[in-house]
Amino acid sequence: MKKTLIALAAVAATSAAFAQSSVTLSGTVDVGLEDVGGPNGVLSLTSSRYGTSNWTVSGTEDLGGGLKAIFKVSTSFDASNGTTTGNVLGNNDMFVGLQGGFGSLKMGRSFNTTFINSLTANSTKGVTGYNTRANTLETDGVYVSNQVLYTSPNFGGFSGQLSYAPSEVPGASAHRGAALLYANGPLAVNYAYSKLAATVPGATVNALNMIAASYDFSVAKLLFTYTDRSNTASDADNSLALGVTAPVGPGQLWASYDRSEVGAGTTRVIHGGYKYFLSKRTTAYLNVGNKKNAAQSFNGAAVGKAVTGWGVGLAHNF
Repeated sequence: MKKTLIALAAVAATSAAFAQSSVTLSGTVDVGLEDVGGPNGVLSLTSSRYGTSNWTVSGTEDLGGGLKAIFKVSTSFDASNGTTTGNVLGNNDMFVGLQGGFGSLKMGRSFNTTFINSLTANSTKGVTGYNTRANTLETDGVYVSNQVLYTSPNFGGFSGQLSYAPSEVPGASAHRGAALLYANGPLAVNYAYSKLAATVPGATVNALNMIAASYDFSVAKLLFTYTDRSNTASDADNSLALGVTAPVGPGQLWASYDRSEVGAGTTRVIHGGYKYFLSKRTTAYLNVGNKKNAAQSFNGAAVGKAVTGWGVGLAHNF
């Protein structure tokens, strides 16, 4: 639950008036005990296997006429040792923008259109390294720096996104992204496109296309995500995830079957777990994963040999 630290309604003693504004501090602390399995597996404390450990400052200012100024500075960290990724402030998203009847416009560092609009059962992230989409969604980045991101209003369940980020390298192509989203009742369908900025002049960057869908049957929710990278051999870039979540007792059970093609090797992951909701803000969780790559070793195991890992943890949102 987010707690408002400052909520100031201006008082006007003269004809000048100040708009209402608020600043909120929120975040997550997530730490667990994990063994990734295989000959190289070792019992260790890990962070962010349910959510992402972070502290976030965000806020709005009412500019009048339905227009608001918005900002966010979110920094993730490793809750097991206190370090941050690259020791960088705002290594998650960090932006300033405007929001109103036209939708929202954010400038700074914000979510990649393909990543934020994917739909997977693995919202707990699962055991470290037990994923198949590292060559697609995650390699393209969870966030895009230097990005201008526009999100449209919702029109009968439909909405859209457009993003642009200059490469800031002379002669190098810029990042471009787009998404078309539908969510109405139990059904959600998303299409997203992303092409990262080139790092050197004249470099070719392959785009990533993604389609995702989910349907909530109340007793269970089914999720499907498929990605394909353009201009890449069809046996080296496709990935899919088929998952399910279901309320069980005081928590939620989740499971996912993921498969991706990486060159000559196909990676297959079966993973799942249980989230036990101790309260609205505190969750205990269990993750189990089994991973096999047809042409590569994983965690020191023989090539093509399946490896099983597990983890338990506790996450608190404030």
